Parts: sequence; C-alpha cells; structure tokens
Amino acid sequence: MSIEFDCTNCGQTLSVDTSEAGEQAKCPSCDVTVTIPSSQQTLSTSQEANDTIYCTKCGQQNRENDYKCTSCGFPLHDLDQPKYVVADDNTLGGLIPYKNAKALWAYYCGVFSLIPCVGIPLGIVALILGIKGLKYANVHEESKGKAHAWVGIILGGFCAISYTLLIAITVTMSILKN
Repeated sequence: MSIEFDCTNCGQTLSVDTSEAGEQAKCPSCDVTVTIPSSQQTLSTSQEANDTIYCTKCGQQNRENDYKCTSCGFPLHDLDQPKYVVADDNTLGGLIPYKNAKALWAYYCGVFSLIPCVGIPLGIVALILGIKGLKYANVHEESKGKAHAWVGIILGGFCAISYTLLIAITVTMSILKN
C-alpha cells in the first residue's frame, strides 16, 4: 500500500510506501526535504482537495482554514492585518491631556489662582506642577499637555508674584501711615 501526498514546496504529487510514514524524503522535482504524512486520507472531491494544505515544517495535512498545524503548532498562515489603523483618534485627548495629570492640575490651579484669597498657594502649586507636567510632556510626546503646563506656569507664577507684591505693598503702606 502507498501514501500519496503533495510536495509542500513545488506541489508535485509524491507516492511512497506506508512503512515510510513520518520519515523525511527528498522531492525528485525540487530536491526539498519533506516529511511524509503519517496517514493517508483519500480525498473524494476536488473541493476537499482545495480545502487541504500541508504544514511546511512537519508535512501534516491540515484544513485550509486552520491557523496552526494540528500536529506541531507551526503557523500555516500569516495573521490578517487590520485594514485601517488609527494613529490619532482626534477625540478630547488633544484638548484635555488626561495622560498628563500634572499639566492638567497645573492648568486648573493656575486658573483658580486668580481668586484673591487662595491665589498665592494655588499659584505656587500651579507653577511647580506646570514645570513637572512640561518635563513629562517632553519625555512622553503622546501624553500631550504642553499648553496646559505653560498656562499653569505663567498664570500660577504671575498670580503668586502679583498677590505677594500686593500684600507687601499693602503692609508697607499701612506701616507708613502709622
């Protein structure tokens, strides 16, 4: 009895004795070493023949839609790549730097430092967080938030200095009046 199988390289139909199943053989057409399948499965229709492929590593017969060889696990097909890859989602990630929390907090502290009673401490916090957020945005480009960090630095620094000078001027004026 014989086993008939196709060469995995050139497609030439080969026939060997069943006692050689699982061994290596050279294709007489292309001189590529192929593994002889362990069992012969008779294909009744041409449709079944078209639905069958052989593993290039071990020679095992597999169905066309199998991703990996059922015997050795070797990939039979490349993974399908997605047709469209989204590089930039253009959502609020560009407006709100949710990946750079320091820059975002610097922005809000800078805005709220405009309130006179809490302007000095929030301005100092905005300045420090703005510097840290800017450094983080420079290292991690995908995090964004440079504009928010700059708003925190400029607005926080301006408010902290302005309110400090305003308090100093007010205290100095009250001392000079007495």
